Amino acid sequence: MPLRVSLATDGPGIIAREAELWRSEDVLERFWRKDPTVWADPPVPEIADRLGWLDAPADSRSLISEIEALHSDAIESGITDILLLGMGGSSLAPEVFAATLPLASTSPKLTVLDSTHPAAVLEAASGTDPVSTWYIVASKSGGTIETMSLFRYFWQQAEERVPDPGSHFIAITDPGSSLEALATDRAFMATFLADPNVGGRYSALTAFGLVPTGLIGGDVSLLLESAERAALLCKPPTPLEDNPGFGIGAILADHARNGRDKAQFLSMLPVETIGIWIEQLVAESTGKTGIGIVPIDRGPRLAGDPGATVVTIGNLADLGGDIEISVDDPYDVAGLMFILEFATAVVGRSLSINPFDQPDVELAKKLATSAMDGGLGIDDAPPVHVSDPSWVESVRRSLRESAPSYISLQAYVPQSETVTNRLDEIRDILSNESQAYVSVGIGPRFLHSTGQLHKGGPPGALFIQIVSGTGDTLPVPETDYSFNDLITAQARGDRAALAERDRTVVAVNIGDDIESGLATLLEQLSPDS
Repeated sequence: MPLRVSLATDGPGIIAREAELWRSEDVLERFWRKDPTVWADPPVPEIADRLGWLDAPADSRSLISEIEALHSDAIESGITDILLLGMGGSSLAPEVFAATLPLASTSPKLTVLDSTHPAAVLEAASGTDPVSTWYIVASKSGGTIETMSLFRYFWQQAEERVPDPGSHFIAITDPGSSLEALATDRAFMATFLADPNVGGRYSALTAFGLVPTGLIGGDVSLLLESAERAALLCKPPTPLEDNPGFGIGAILADHARNGRDKAQFLSMLPVETIGIWIEQLVAESTGKTGIGIVPIDRGPRLAGDPGATVVTIGNLADLGGDIEISVDDPYDVAGLMFILEFATAVVGRSLSINPFDQPDVELAKKLATSAMDGGLGIDDAPPVHVSDPSWVESVRRSLRESAPSYISLQAYVPQSETVTNRLDEIRDILSNESQAYVSVGIGPRFLHSTGQLHKGGPPGALFIQIVSGTGDTLPVPETDYSFNDLITAQARGDRAALAERDRTVVAVNIGDDIESGLATLLEQLSPDS
């Protein structure tokens, strides 16, 4: 099998100790029997009904024929674009698959829209034509406010250009959701009902990950073959010492218990984008009850920092990481995903946390709703404008006085290559100055990815929130609010949620010119300034 795992020098001892404990309690066999008491005794609902991902590599084969038929229909109908409207577990895996797999130029291309910033919405609209676009609306609950707001906007766009807008829409959701009912009412061309026993961040190998990938020409059968091979390596009769998911999870958990509560993922071809998916899996699964593992996607490697486990992933992953995962075949990204899902569940067992719930995610949603309704009921000072350099002093004061365990850079701006490059430069400066790891998140997508860890995970971080102007009002059709209102409320709600959890937050507004504003931030943070 092309996918290979090499472990740190301390790995064999850690694995041997954990394996002895697992064998004494028959844990692996109980794991595969979907025994919820592996993680909590007595069991709780968000374990008992969240273990379907173990069977996803085999169960999802039933999707292949319908996906292949839709892909053929798309090509025959002249469809050039697939626009995926989803957040977190509904969008990250397809984005990784699209960037990783070899795809024919004759297939439609995938655009993922998981932002409520008006500029991002308008860019997606201007870059696609409803006549030649299919829209995938993906939400487990069917009520995700970002996804449904985007649906309403693009439904209106389609209504203006095509006589039968429903024939351009596909739903992916859980059975009985409001989205399933909506898809029926508006005559969507297809509705895929996902396994309700699979949580969002574990859904890469279900309809949520596979339908968008198949529609752009990805070979779903090859993905599932890779995942099935990986699953075999993670189940009996494979000895625990040879089980890659168990080994990775045991090392990450042991390091976290002993103060190394960050994991830096350095990914390269053919899976260089896998980090955006890993972030959600690790952060939302482990970051709760004040403990957890902080995932760092890319960034400077702080070789002298004893607080992180370094994981290198990709072709010739021989950069000296604590865990090295070699991947040669792009389609083995699916096997990698299964192994990492398994490893994360192992971490949950080892750290005595439930890896399948997300108790702190609702706090930011609740406070954002309060902000939308006109007030938070708490002191809500607006972000400092970038023209006022006092925000930089607030950052540096925090670095001097508290030595943050990590820094979270959170930018509520539309994503672009320029924005990504600027944020990476800002991260480098902050990391060099503080000698702390720095994570980068684009809002509001990170609220569905690392947001749980920010509120419920290890304390001691510094959060730097960047907001921008939102331009002219862009109403959300069929509602009484705009995208401007929504993203502003989400930023306010997240600041309030962090404050309620006693997190240190510095907020800065970079104004209407996002590129110029980020350049100013970079200049202000420069050591020479």
